[in-house]
Amino acid sequence: MNKYCIYIVLLIICFSKISFGAEKIVLATGEWIPYTSESMTGYGLITEIVTAAFKEVDIESSYRFLPWKRAETELDNGNVFGIFPYILTLERKKKYNFSEVLVDSKGHLFYYIPSKKVKKDFNWKTFSDFKKYRTGGTIGYWYEKPFKEAGLVVDYSVSDEQGIKKLKYGRIDILASEERVGWQLIHKLFPEDIEKFGVVKKPLNKDELRVMISRNYPDSHRIMMKLNAGIKKIKANGKLKRILQSYRIEN
Repeated sequence: MNKYCIYIVLLIICFSKISFGAEKIVLATGEWIPYTSESMTGYGLITEIVTAAFKEVDIESSYRFLPWKRAETELDNGNVFGIFPYILTLERKKKYNFSEVLVDSKGHLFYYIPSKKVKKDFNWKTFSDFKKYRTGGTIGYWYEKPFKEAGLVVDYSVSDEQGIKKLKYGRIDILASEERVGWQLIHKLFPEDIEKFGVVKKPLNKDELRVMISRNYPDSHRIMMKLNAGIKKIKANGKLKRILQSYRIEN
């Protein structure tokens, strides 16, 4: 009888571990090469980081690739745990929670050299200094509000890719874009004209990319704590460093 009871207890423990290990969550992201893309192995740099962090704490993550605005709607409705990569802002912090830092990021103003309208040493002081140029950006990005407050009339695109094309064909003079994303798109779209693009030396911003987390997703606080624990683990055990190195990034 005792042996039978022990056997039952062991089965329950094993089943519990299997069930716990099978916990699954859903996140959303979009096309933002090299950070996230449905066409990339592992779905891109940051998706690989998020997957590795969750794996460390026995959570299986799956991803829905959506337009950014729709992803935010899904987040608001609690249909996804989080969306990424996002920058923490005071406005967003009022509504969402945020994970630990995944990777550092820099934004820059890109320009097309043959247009001869912008120079690398453009020493802007405030966003209002951009008024003398036709400025381009991407819908839904962090700079929409500060650009509006600066009185800029911005030619917004639905994607960074569309913005790079506008820059190449002279529809805008400068494009606000994340540095790695911008150069990746230039290599993809215009491989024979890479040297004809430039970035203004002064960064547009220096920030940290994170998972932006819904407060309406079931048990989101517990999952957030586990995600943060997973991020700390992959930083400590070298897995994060190896992922970054696979993308030739030192961070």
